[in-house]
Amino acid sequence: MRKTVTRAIVVILLGGMAWSALISTSLAQQLKIGYVDVPRLKQEYKEFQQAEARFEKQMAVWQAKADSMQQQMQELADKLEKQNLMLTEQAKNDIRQELLARQNEYQLFLNEVMGPEGEAASREYELSKPLIETINTVIKLIALKGNYTFILDSTAGTVLYADEKYDITDKVIAELNK
Repeated sequence: MRKTVTRAIVVILLGGMAWSALISTSLAQQLKIGYVDVPRLKQEYKEFQQAEARFEKQMAVWQAKADSMQQQMQELADKLEKQNLMLTEQAKNDIRQELLARQNEYQLFLNEVMGPEGEAASREYELSKPLIETINTVIKLIALKGNYTFILDSTAGTVLYADEKYDITDKVIAELNK
């Protein structure tokens, strides 16, 4: 929700600035806006591809473990079903308890690895953080060298770089706090 509101505010502010720029000829001559095609950047940036391949390799290991756990649970369920008439009540209860324990282990594994704060999310962040920092540094360098006022993400509509002289946050806060 907060992200959506923030995006809406950014879009409104950018739209207002763009409109103002069109009205004012001198300002229009000073504005220089560029954009980055982020999906293409991810696809063609070799280091990003390498990091993605390392992540996918680790995900395959985790998925294989999850598949193995599921197979073990299925085997226990099948054993219980096929041998139901031959098993004593105690043997049936033992299998049910083992099946329940395996299901709990499986859920715990999924939460620890695939959950929102699990190993997969941590590993993805660990691999992508230095790349994102490098990308942001390069974008800022290009913006400064090329005298860009704004550089946008073409797919998300977010600002990747903005000349600080166009930051009106203090004015907006002052107006809101009146």
